[in-house]
Amino acid sequence: MLPSSEEIFSIAQNVLDTMVKVESTLDLVLAPAHPTHVTGCIQIIGTWQGAVVLQTTEDFARNAAARMLCLEDDELTAADIQDAMAEITNMIGGNIKSQVPGPSYLLLPSVTTGADNFRLAHAHPVNDITLNVACQPLRILLCEQRARTPR
Repeated sequence: MLPSSEEIFSIAQNVLDTMVKVESTLDLVLAPAHPTHVTGCIQIIGTWQGAVVLQTTEDFARNAAARMLCLEDDELTAADIQDAMAEITNMIGGNIKSQVPGPSYLLLPSVTTGADNFRLAHAHPVNDITLNVACQPLRILLCEQRARTPR
């Protein structure tokens, strides 16, 4: 059984409260304010195969990195922001992994920035929620790998 939207929200809320020290609410209609995103992705392999994808604004990623690293905004580097998003992706993905059929294992997280054109091959979303975190959207997609058909 896969985690419900409420379970994914609870996981994300706990991670964000612990790591970033911000509160979040479940917001099913909040749309990203900017066409540019920061996307974190971590794959789960094993009995269940898929991925956890986080999409947010650059503003959220920058704010989270500053809070996590105790730095001022002007002290942050692009690497700091990517590292912070990778860690948030890893923590949320790891907690979700514990809710999918196992044994399952996490691969390393990836982070990309740019226009909303991220695509995860051979996977389809099985859950899609958006959190409102300090007036910024944080979308969490749980994607399941499709069985490949032989050619």
